Amino acid sequence: MKFLLPARAFLAGSLLLALASCAPPADRLIVWIEVDTLRADALGCYGNESVGAGQALPSPHIDRLADEGLLFERAYSAAPWTVPSLTTQFTGLWPWEHGALRLVQAPLQHPEWLPERMRAGGWETAGVTTNFVTRSDYGFARGFDQWDESLAKGHRGSFGKEAARKLLTMADQSRAEEGGDLFLYLLLFEPHFFYEDQPDARFGPGHSPGTKPYLGELTGEEELSDLRKRRAKLSAADAQFLRGRYQGEVAAVDAAVGELLDGLDQRGLLDDAWIVFTADHGEELMDRGWIGHTIHLHDELVRVPLILRPPSSLILDQGRSVEFPVSQIDLPATVLELAGIQGSIGHSNSLLPSVLGRNPVPFPRRYLYLHTDFDPPLAKAGPSEKRSLAWGVVDAKRKLKWIVDRKPGHELRSLLFDLNEDPGEVVNLASPEHGGRFEPQLQRLAGLDPDDPAGGGAVLLETEE
Repeated sequence: MKFLLPARAFLAGSLLLALASCAPPADRLIVWIEVDTLRADALGCYGNESVGAGQALPSPHIDRLADEGLLFERAYSAAPWTVPSLTTQFTGLWPWEHGALRLVQAPLQHPEWLPERMRAGGWETAGVTTNFVTRSDYGFARGFDQWDESLAKGHRGSFGKEAARKLLTMADQSRAEEGGDLFLYLLLFEPHFFYEDQPDARFGPGHSPGTKPYLGELTGEEELSDLRKRRAKLSAADAQFLRGRYQGEVAAVDAAVGELLDGLDQRGLLDDAWIVFTADHGEELMDRGWIGHTIHLHDELVRVPLILRPPSSLILDQGRSVEFPVSQIDLPATVLELAGIQGSIGHSNSLLPSVLGRNPVPFPRRYLYLHTDFDPPLAKAGPSEKRSLAWGVVDAKRKLKWIVDRKPGHELRSLLFDLNEDPGEVVNLASPEHGGRFEPQLQRLAGLDPDDPAGGGAVLLETEE
């Protein structure tokens, strides 16, 4: 049963002490599972109680990881789409710093890249991706001894289980040829659009118990561009149909995670593995009139699942949850500490001291930055609804979220949300009728320059009490 923990005194017996004092096993294993376009609230362990046809559950295998590990209730990606989000996770740099802001761009030569640090620290590295924008020609294979992108075929097709089997084969090869410590990385493309029909996991109208069959005009074969053109006319039933298709994709990716976990277990590796489970960003499913991602910084796009599941020898009470907000920028330093590799990377700070009670501060990072600068490669010149330029920050202490939306061709919008009272981000406290209530916070946050966040504004907030 999950419960919220104070930031201090998380565990009676510190895992950090266990990591530091116990002799490391001969062969250590870290498995990082990344899911493209996965909303946190689509998972059972984050409160999704939906049931599909045949009593199918959304995410039993992922829920198992949460039951055995640490679930972060409010983890944030730095960006609402893949390229900048993943680059932040591997470099410990904010999107405007690393500059990976375009689709299918030439690889950037960053000074540090997490898999390279792992390899330099003596770890074998192997990765499988099913997302075509993370191929080796865009720089995402850096630091991997083995890398497979043969299943990164595009928007259609469901290859999660096959990808899991490929990664298990890589683990077998590494153990047979090299032995030693092993870092495995798996990037699963489901549930990214196109939302495939999953015959073994159907959710939504007509499939979930107590729901009537869907009688609308959507077939599930529409292209995303067509859905967006029609979105103003889509009904609540149409939105539920799309959510059901998306939820089926979530169940499919959960089955792929189960394939990987079962394979590790059969090989005698699961009990000794640290498993990191997360997503690069979420998905908007008509929450605010949009379908997809990239353009907004709202909760459904930047709040992502994050689970750390330790080896079975490091015993936790079942289902521990961490309440304070965290940023994925701190994942690379966390993985380095798990690996016993000295030093950090970029601005990344390990999450372990905070969740294990060693850090006197009740949250590991006060300000969590958000950024999107998306320019579709095939878009015509001029304003476009697909273009975005927005910058924001979550104040982890006050649970406030501030966004400046500078979408090209549109008037600047300032947004402020109180995440304690309004987790769904409905009431804009920066609007004239609410502005006075949080005027001091607005004045402080106005010190952030969204055109040049690295030019003083970010430093101002980082150094304030």
